[in-house]
Amino acid sequence: MSYIKHFFLSLVILFCAMNAHAQEVVFSAGASAPKIGIQDKVQIQYVLKNVQSVESLNPPAELTNNFEITGGPYPRQSSQVSIVNGQMSQSQSLTMTYVIKPKKKGKLVIPPGIAVVGNGDTYKSNSITIEVVDGSLAAQYRQQRQAQDPFANDPFEQLMRQRQRQMQAMQQQRRQQYQQQQQQLENTEVNLDKDLFIKVVIDKSKVYVGEQITASYKLYARLPMNVRLSKLPTLNGFWTQDFEIPGGRNKPVEEIIDGQRYQVFTLKKSALFPQQTGTLELDPAEAEGMARIMSKTKQRDPFFDDPFFNSFFMGDPMIDEFFSRSAYRDVKVNLKSKPVKIEVMPLPEEGKPEHYGGAVGNFDVTAEVDKVELTTDDVVNLKLTVNGSGNLKLIEAPTLDLPNGLTSYDPAIIDTITGRSTTIKGEKIITYAITPQRPGEYEIPAIPFTYFNTQTQQYVTKTTKPFKLTVAPGKSYADMPKHVNITDIHSIQTAPLGKVSSATKPLMHTVGYWSAYALPLFAFLGILVWKRREDELAKNTVLLRNRRASKVALKRLATAKKLLQQNQRTPFYEEISKAIWLYLSDKLSIPLSSLSKENVWDALQGRNISKDMQQEVESVMNECEAALYSGAGSSQEMNETYTTAVDVISKLEGAFKG
Repeated sequence: MSYIKHFFLSLVILFCAMNAHAQEVVFSAGASAPKIGIQDKVQIQYVLKNVQSVESLNPPAELTNNFEITGGPYPRQSSQVSIVNGQMSQSQSLTMTYVIKPKKKGKLVIPPGIAVVGNGDTYKSNSITIEVVDGSLAAQYRQQRQAQDPFANDPFEQLMRQRQRQMQAMQQQRRQQYQQQQQQLENTEVNLDKDLFIKVVIDKSKVYVGEQITASYKLYARLPMNVRLSKLPTLNGFWTQDFEIPGGRNKPVEEIIDGQRYQVFTLKKSALFPQQTGTLELDPAEAEGMARIMSKTKQRDPFFDDPFFNSFFMGDPMIDEFFSRSAYRDVKVNLKSKPVKIEVMPLPEEGKPEHYGGAVGNFDVTAEVDKVELTTDDVVNLKLTVNGSGNLKLIEAPTLDLPNGLTSYDPAIIDTITGRSTTIKGEKIITYAITPQRPGEYEIPAIPFTYFNTQTQQYVTKTTKPFKLTVAPGKSYADMPKHVNITDIHSIQTAPLGKVSSATKPLMHTVGYWSAYALPLFAFLGILVWKRREDELAKNTVLLRNRRASKVALKRLATAKKLLQQNQRTPFYEEISKAIWLYLSDKLSIPLSSLSKENVWDALQGRNISKDMQQEVESVMNECEAALYSGAGSSQEMNETYTTAVDVISKLEGAFKG
């Protein structure tokens, strides 16, 4: 019996292959009768053949102008399988049937129907012309068919017609069942928690301040979907840097969770550097999109339910699979991850040097000068390079301990990220401009640089080499003012010596005489007071940072303006963010290792800064964070951010001075 079953199956597949191979798409329309009465009904059919998939198949909208639809649509779908040179291809055919009744008499034309297939192509069928007359022609058509049918009384033919009517009834029943299943599927409460979800995965949950945490935003799916991130966690208290995802974002990997196999997509991967201690929480990440819910239903051809044919095919899994199809529904999904908590420990006080600048990771440091012989008119540039992995952008520039006679300005800082695979690597170049005030021999002492190694949990200090400078007098250099000879300031007498007026004062009693001595003395005392004040100011790092905060911010904003003109989005927003954060750090005397929004708001309230001003500051910070996370930001938005940042810093400076 199994031989007969597979013989019939082979015939079915061969028949489908012969009809589907190398066929073009055909879309046709037809009516069951070309002429009907005004009281009759007629069937029209739209048949679309040789397509891979069908998006829509609709009759013309003008159909209802002349006809009333009394039944349908009744869809009937069939699949065709073609095997050519060992490769199998499949196409589908769709028949859509309507029952219509005319509204008026005459020759009525039904315009072409419209069909859209899976690749987006649109097809039109032929038009249909139906003549409508008085009365009813249904009885006349039945008599004509009986008169023309030579097998009207043939018992076998009657049996076949009875079988045909049964098959039509089964098809109608199948369509009704399919529609009921679709309705049940639409009314079913959808719960996709175990089939589709997003998750924020971190490599560690207990770290030190400044230690790197790797956070991956992953999408787990067990069904077809199209989902994108719509909201990232608010990263208050963190400095972030995105990783480059190898192979792109859309290449999934497989993971098995509780015995279930998932396709896992990495949507985003970032390095987080906490800047404050305590328990920090990553808010949920959110995603939205569409998911397709599948439901397989049995849709066997009606003749397989016949007792005769059923004896051959009933229970064969190949036949059941071949003549079954899937129903699906697309639903909108909104996904949200669970919050993630991270415990941040303070750095140990044991072994922490006074000059520690907040570096956490693993670093090397080198230094070099562009010249060792110069004049008082020159400037020597000392370049300090810190390279390695860790919280590179949060490292404070070391303070130079220069001897008297040498002065340095605010350093220029450039951060460059060179590696984004598993750790954030790069280098920070800090350039100090040093000017000599007097000629002589000077030594720039070695610069200590300390970082905290999270692997060994110890502080490591590395030191640069010292540099000796030879400074010669420049063209603009002048020694202290020389004493003026008395003879050089004698009054010139034009009268004869014997007639000199008795009113002429002695030279020692004139203002000019004493001014020649007093002016150099006052100048020397003024220089001495200024120098002492500068030395005291250099010792008071808090006051020095406070006074230089606006200069540092303006330099950052100038760099941001250049990046804006070059349309470099990410570096631009980084510079704007640094300008504001570093300005607030200097003005409010908050170390970078303790800098957070909460500390900033508390300090601003303590300085009586208005809430409106605080909201403006927070708005600029949020704009920069959002642009850095999403990679978005048009040229117009960048211009607006730059203008707002300049305005905010200017207002803050005025408020602090007030």
